[in-house]
Amino acid sequence: MIYLDHAATSFPKPPTVAEAISGHLASRAVNPGRAGYDLALAAAADIDDLRRHFDRFFNNPAADPDRCVFTANATDALNLAIAGLCQRGDHVITTVIEHNSVLRPLHALQRQGLIEWTAVPCDGQGRVDPTDIESALRPHTALAVFGHASNVCGAIQPVAAMAAICRSRGVTVLLDAAQTAGSHPVDMTTLGVDMVAFTGHKGLLGPTGTGGLLVGPEVEIRSTRWGGTGTRSAEADHPRSWPYRLEAGTLNSVGLTGLAAALDWLKDEGCADVAAHEHGLADRFLEGCRELRGLSVVGMGEPRPANLGPDRLPVVAVNLAAHDPHTVGQFLDLEHGLAVRTGLHCAPLMHRALGTAPAGAVRFSFGPFNTSED
Repeated sequence: MIYLDHAATSFPKPPTVAEAISGHLASRAVNPGRAGYDLALAAAADIDDLRRHFDRFFNNPAADPDRCVFTANATDALNLAIAGLCQRGDHVITTVIEHNSVLRPLHALQRQGLIEWTAVPCDGQGRVDPTDIESALRPHTALAVFGHASNVCGAIQPVAAMAAICRSRGVTVLLDAAQTAGSHPVDMTTLGVDMVAFTGHKGLLGPTGTGGLLVGPEVEIRSTRWGGTGTRSAEADHPRSWPYRLEAGTLNSVGLTGLAAALDWLKDEGCADVAAHEHGLADRFLEGCRELRGLSVVGMGEPRPANLGPDRLPVVAVNLAAHDPHTVGQFLDLEHGLAVRTGLHCAPLMHRALGTAPAGAVRFSFGPFNTSED
């Protein structure tokens, strides 16, 4: 099998990830931070080290590792932030490029009569115009949720300009970095965002079941889940201190150990070098697409560019005239052993904007272990 679905999850993982997980299960898989014996303290120290790493990795202006909250994935982090920040009567702005991990929480809050929300459009190449953000703001806009890049066509958004407009009006900015973390720089200070939600299993090359939320210095999020934290156990109220206010229950120390190993692998290989390799493969694929009659590339405009350029991830979505995406995907799998993603990619508004709804498209996304031969 040739795996070309890295925008869904990275596979395979670096060999060191499985090695680290196996070693952890054999020698260190106790409950971190729940006891005073040496092994529990060592497990807690491992988690704290990882918080410090992500605090630096995302350049959180808070410079406080405790404001790195670990979650099950980016969807979990986005739900924590959206539910913990929105209040009755708020208006939220987002964009049509968003994943359902943003759209569905907002829809649920709207159905409950708590908020209103607006999805700002994109152009034919999948990019949002920052001036449209300004036009969408209302006096009671409290939160903006932006995807850093489209998971359909890979278009990276002008987040710094979008965030500057929002913050000049006192609007908190939450960035969904599920697609970019590990694959493209995500610097909270440079981008001017208040929070970053990320997942560990895509560009960061870690296991599924890992992710997090980086919270800037000026943001206070309400707890929306409560339980054991190993601290202040005699009190009925859940702790308000960071990170415990958003972490209830035992953390996925096994998965986080694998994520730490993946980060070490990326550091050794160099994130920029890995990204350059993936972009080279996507550019070669895009060049090959030019030779196929009846094939259209989604979200790149006409005339089609010769390469992705710096403002796209190594993600290419295509459609073939007279063939629906599902049939094409099945053919590639059964006849050629290619694993690709078909359909709407959990981004229905984006496909409507790009004219590919309701069937969607066939998405090819490249990873560090793909080769030119693939």
